[in-house]
Amino acid sequence: MSLPKRSESSISMRDHAVSINFEKLDEGQLVQYFEKPQYIEDVFRELLRRFQAPIYAYTRNMLSSHDDADDATQNTFIKVWKGLPNFRGESKLRTWMYRIASNECINLLRKKKNNIDFDEALPELSDYLTDTQYVSSDDIEMKLQKAMCYLPYKQKLVFVLKYFEDLTYDEISDLTQTSVGALKSSYHHAVKKLEIYLNVLR
Repeated sequence: MSLPKRSESSISMRDHAVSINFEKLDEGQLVQYFEKPQYIEDVFRELLRRFQAPIYAYTRNMLSSHDDADDATQNTFIKVWKGLPNFRGESKLRTWMYRIASNECINLLRKKKNNIDFDEALPELSDYLTDTQYVSSDDIEMKLQKAMCYLPYKQKLVFVLKYFEDLTYDEISDLTQTSVGALKSSYHHAVKKLEIYLNVLR
């Protein structure tokens, strides 16, 4: 993904900035540089380094299609780039980025199906899983990916964020504006359904 262009003024300001190793900063420290134009390009590059692969993996799990996941990932980072100066740390940085990615997934699905119901499963997404260049053809992994397509989309969202992305229930609650109790219940039901689907797919 190429870096969006900034104005000449921000580039000239960066020339005079003190050299900082952004790779060594934790998320809280990194956020402190969001409002400093002379560092914004370096901050964005560091976000790409840390999050581009995980965000792609997340959108791929949600959308199944490589092309759609690639579009969602690019759109996510475009919005992250535009939003950096206004980020105030109301949420964790990671949660904020996953929220943007989640919305991009929903936007892409709505473009494909105007009357989409996110309380229902989207089994048609399993058609994209034959593209084994991007999804392992390992028998168990492929069956899990197919089984996830038969979960209601909202349940799949919770499962992917918890199981694959290792977000805490508190982070998912912040991201989805859903209570921790409801999320735990949703995750439990998702796991039970997946166990049934995996047995059927044997």
